Amino acid sequence: MNPACLAVTRHWGSTIYTSEQVTSVPLGYDREATPVGEPLPEHPDNGLRRTLERCGQIVVAFEGKLGDSLFAFGTVTAIADALALFARSVPLTMLGRYGRLYPGRKATASSSPSPRFIVGDEPGVALARPEGEDHVLLCRPEQAHCRSDGRHAYPFLPARYYLAIEERVGLRLPGGPPFMPSRQSDPAVSDGGTLTIAAVTATSWPGRKDYGAERFTTAARIIGRVTGRRVRLHLVSGRDETAHRSWNSDAVRVEPVAGADLETLAALFTRCDLVMGNDTGLTHLAAFVSDRAEVIGLYGRHSHSKWRTGFKHHHALATLFSERMHRWDMCPVRDGLDEGDTERRTPLSAITPDTLADTAVLALERGRV
Repeated sequence: MNPACLAVTRHWGSTIYTSEQVTSVPLGYDREATPVGEPLPEHPDNGLRRTLERCGQIVVAFEGKLGDSLFAFGTVTAIADALALFARSVPLTMLGRYGRLYPGRKATASSSPSPRFIVGDEPGVALARPEGEDHVLLCRPEQAHCRSDGRHAYPFLPARYYLAIEERVGLRLPGGPPFMPSRQSDPAVSDGGTLTIAAVTATSWPGRKDYGAERFTTAARIIGRVTGRRVRLHLVSGRDETAHRSWNSDAVRVEPVAGADLETLAALFTRCDLVMGNDTGLTHLAAFVSDRAEVIGLYGRHSHSKWRTGFKHHHALATLFSERMHRWDMCPVRDGLDEGDTERRTPLSAITPDTLADTAVLALERGRV
């Protein structure tokens, strides 16, 4: 880490955390030593097991927030794995803007018998219109706590969701890190000697979670200089944000991307060598859809580990406040932290463009570029 940025911590996606490093709730069993399908020590949730044994289809229903939905796919993956242990083949129906991102073969509702097992967020469940014997499972990130098995901690949100279902089912499920669904990434062809970078400037909270297009652009220039490669930089803004200005220099070509739909952005991310972004849904989407890109999220308010996918190519740079949220498994909203906390006001600008560029170059060297 750059000595000038001691207030910033760097975390690689491949980092394995221990129960001594992160506050966690013990699972009560050694997961690595427990065979798949083995009953767990605690009593299972018999109601959930009956639902799994009787349901005629799984409805994946997410409509609220992009990032929250992607991480909650850990729950859907656990349910699919549990059904496989019960030797059941149950069709999936995907609903909502973000439910449709779940990779799986979609079934038509008319071909699938009830009762349905509906997994999603509140807006998504509303679209599904539960009735009769349908079972509803809401995914609430504020209720998902870090777990550990005595040796390893599982701080990433998809893992938290997955292990919560495993405990309730009462059987060791077959999944492992990152506890996300298998997906098929589009093959991407390298753009010659050009380094293709996307910078996600979109943000849900401009005052707290916005690094700024200018800093991302400065970091891209430094990356190009250090690697000796010309840079093509896509500045990805949100739907309701002003588009950035395009410009071209000898070293960096800036191309604004504004108002693009999720399919277009997913295709863009698979063509990138590197994605840098605010702690927001589009950055998480890049990590989810692209095996090629090294993804670096910038965290100033929430835990950098909880709000990552757990994929090995999904890294983090975090302020001291984000590091505190990680170590103590805290949430500024859920835990009602003091707005006057000076650590909390540490801006993302504490992460200098030099530090971001240094991390990006190291990530590219560690990856496949």
